[in-house]
Amino acid sequence: MPTRKTGTVTGASLEQSNRGKKGGLTGSKRVTGETSSPIAETAAETVLDPTPESTAVPTPTSVVEKLQEIGNGTASAIEKGANVVSTVQRYTSKIAQTVQGTDQDRNPSALTDGKVNTSEILARASADIDQSIPQLDSGTATQRNIVIARQRNFVGVAINNTRLKQDLATLDNEQKKLIGMLIDGKTLDVNNEKKAVTYHRAVVGRDTELSKLEQDRELLVQQQIRTEGTQNQTELIRESEILKVAKMREDIEKQGYEIQAVQYEKEKIKQETEAKFTAGF
Repeated sequence: MPTRKTGTVTGASLEQSNRGKKGGLTGSKRVTGETSSPIAETAAETVLDPTPESTAVPTPTSVVEKLQEIGNGTASAIEKGANVVSTVQRYTSKIAQTVQGTDQDRNPSALTDGKVNTSEILARASADIDQSIPQLDSGTATQRNIVIARQRNFVGVAINNTRLKQDLATLDNEQKKLIGMLIDGKTLDVNNEKKAVTYHRAVVGRDTELSKLEQDRELLVQQQIRTEGTQNQTELIRESEILKVAKMREDIEKQGYEIQAVQYEKEKIKQETEAKFTAGF
């Protein structure tokens, strides 16, 4: 039968905010977001070491084994372990504040002589278990984390697929805008051609009017020539009429002379006739 792997229980895994997270069972700093200095870590591990005279930093394996024993114990042991973790965190916070306040000397010997006051530490230590925190074995936690990871994969793929469709919709809209702009460009070309035709028609109309103007000018010149000829004829007609009047006068005068001659001949014949009658008697 294969050996089932068990997770490592740490103080960070007991916090409600880290439950269900990948690495939350082992209290990974990538999950918890803890940033501690080497001095604070050394002090915390020294508090957990039951040997008063030991000044060496315990290996992570020894700490894991001790905390694992606490996590796998009874409910009372879990509660006491939580209190121990809380106590360690308080001491760690105090040490960190001391380190931050000592700006002139960062040497660890300035803070401690390397000895651990076990009685003082154990006086505040507790192994009682907090019953309000539900438990979850490492196998189930691993399986659920795998399911959650797969679900995250599905959600991530769905999100990427949705974004891809959004990009496709954006591309389709941009292509439609491009087609519309091309149609607008062709429409402007047609409008420009219409304007060009209108321009050429205006040019032809202008030239036609200019031709008519030239024709009217020629007709005007011709009319002016006719008018000048008519004006010249007017004087001749006047002279002709004068001559006609003079001729008529001469004819009238001639006719008077002719009448006088006829009257003279008549009178002469009358006198001769009377002379003959007088001579005969």
